[in-house]
Amino acid sequence: MSETAAPRPESAQLDCPECHASITYYDVAGSEYYACPHCHAYFKYSGEQNPKVFGNYNKQPSGNISLLPVGTSGTLDGQPCRVIGIVERAELARNGKLQYNWLEYQVYQPITNDYAQLSLFNGHWMVIRPAKRAYRVDGARGRRASVSQPDATYRLYNRYQSRVVYAVGEFDWNIEGDDQLSISEFISPPVMLVQERNKGKDTWYRAEHIEPHDVAKAFSLDASKMPPRDGVGAVQPDPVKASWPALSLLTTLAFGLLLLLQIGQHVRHPDTTLLQASLQVEADTAAKSAPGTGKVIVSPSFTLDHPAALQVDLTTSLNNQWLELPVSLVNEQTGQGFEFTKNIEFYSGVEGGESWREGSRDADAVLSRVPAGRYHLNFYPFTEAGPAAPQIDVRVTADPPLWSNFFIVLFLLLIYPTWQYIRRASHETARWSQSDYGPTDS
Repeated sequence: MSETAAPRPESAQLDCPECHASITYYDVAGSEYYACPHCHAYFKYSGEQNPKVFGNYNKQPSGNISLLPVGTSGTLDGQPCRVIGIVERAELARNGKLQYNWLEYQVYQPITNDYAQLSLFNGHWMVIRPAKRAYRVDGARGRRASVSQPDATYRLYNRYQSRVVYAVGEFDWNIEGDDQLSISEFISPPVMLVQERNKGKDTWYRAEHIEPHDVAKAFSLDASKMPPRDGVGAVQPDPVKASWPALSLLTTLAFGLLLLLQIGQHVRHPDTTLLQASLQVEADTAAKSAPGTGKVIVSPSFTLDHPAALQVDLTTSLNNQWLELPVSLVNEQTGQGFEFTKNIEFYSGVEGGESWREGSRDADAVLSRVPAGRYHLNFYPFTEAGPAAPQIDVRVTADPPLWSNFFIVLFLLLIYPTWQYIRRASHETARWSQSDYGPTDS
């Protein structure tokens, strides 16, 4: 007849060796170190000998340990769990001072007899568990050290030693022994690999980002009471990363379609020259005309056989002078007019042995949605009095390739992808600003 294993007790009691208060502990078989919640004494008790007191943690914690007090039960990764210990740690700076405090909640899962840690820093949470294997560090001594894995390359994010600032609850290891550890963190969000080294021996842990609302759900907390996040966490996922491949593909396809439409429009309606003529500006000598006023110039007529955009290109023979040129496109059958004005100027010379020029002799205008019909151009030139009257070469083209419209649509198309790209870049910049081993650090 087989024996039935005795169920593991859910909790037990022991007396604090300092204040003699009764302490409830939950990992009855595994815990050996305790921090009394009443007098804050830190001691070892294995059940077979007198407790050994190491000291106490009387200093008030800076973190909010009341968020998940010792004894809080919940469900983590589908398994029942309980918070059995809390440690506040701080990074030991090179000058010997402590900085960057964070909390670690020791979580015990009685069914599987497993442990996990919930780490909280600046409102960012990670679940930390022992790694199932050791890892090889490439360039271990350099600032660009990394851990290469088939799924990703984990880059060095931080190296430090820590000190315990405050503790309460129970632990299955001596938390003060962690002061001897040299810790290296390697990240590939949302995962961090943590290397703890002591006297040449390495222990590895795997940490993964967890959202605050998931922590709240796991322990039945009010999500609105969770600590607000400050900055970007070490392994906080890029909010754009998941959608970026689809967005990139969609943007590329949209750009290709836009380019094909532009080319197709040009193939369907190739640009056609309707008018090409040279016109001479002549001074208007009428008494009422101001000096510099030219006679009205009328171009030869031309026919547009379908509604289209027209481009008018103007090339002048200006030489150190300006020309104000109102232009009217007139439909000879309906009298409908399309007007525009161009101010053209060109100056050049030599100064100090160096030649210079300013302005341009050319100008152009595009008239959209011009109906079919017979047209001519009226020019009303006005220029400086005195200099030689310029010549104007005019060319009218139907269905010009309107690249301006193409680039306007392209600009609108790229607004959202560009914004998302900036979000990605700023997210990574904020992440690595907390590290001494960022891409731009030397």
